[in-house]
Amino acid sequence: MNKFFKLTALAGLLVIAGQSFAVDDITRIDQIPVLKEEPQHATVSERVTSRFTRSHYRQFDLDNAFSAKIFDRYLNLLDYSHNVLLASDVAQFAAKKNQIGDELRSGKLDVFYDLYNLAQKRRFERYQYALKVLERPMDFTGTDNFNLDRSKSPWPKDEAELNALWDAKVKFDQLSLKLAGKDDKEIRETLTRRYKFAIRRLAQTNSEDVFSLAMTAFAREIDPHTNYLSPRNTE
Repeated sequence: MNKFFKLTALAGLLVIAGQSFAVDDITRIDQIPVLKEEPQHATVSERVTSRFTRSHYRQFDLDNAFSAKIFDRYLNLLDYSHNVLLASDVAQFAAKKNQIGDELRSGKLDVFYDLYNLAQKRRFERYQYALKVLERPMDFTGTDNFNLDRSKSPWPKDEAELNALWDAKVKFDQLSLKLAGKDDKEIRETLTRRYKFAIRRLAQTNSEDVFSLAMTAFAREIDPHTNYLSPRNTE
């Protein structure tokens, strides 16, 4: 009887485990949370802004020019390699960059959250595209260029240009594994796991991640050696 119970329980656990693994794959954009500012963030933003503007050793004015610098830093923290957002995405939000100072003072951080959510959507689209690229036959016969550091490059002007960047990225990832001795099957399996894991990470982000990034952009624009530490990071 005990043996039967143990076998039944084990079978049940295996079924549950199988279901949990199935749930792990994020295949739809609506599985990525749309992040919103939480009430405590408004209070913290007001206090941090007040402290920085009154007490930081580097004196600065939180005017339109400084607001624009915070925006640019935040944008580059979000998409350092300039291979997720489109130029039109950047232009859409750049029109609001002068609002950043007012948002920090008031604690109403709409631009930060809206831009982060858009970057999440674009990043999901990019990894979905990368998974489709993996289905193609691998070809290492041509001469291709892959720029490892695109931090100074312009954002791609359209989806075709963005796709070309990701074609090159996937090929670079494939070639790196090929040179490490992996065969084609192992390369596909490894990169599929890697890209799906990146998508799952998108689904695990929360409001504090956005707020921390916004405060970090603000702090580092004042002084590259100044950082904002969220309660989670100080534990």
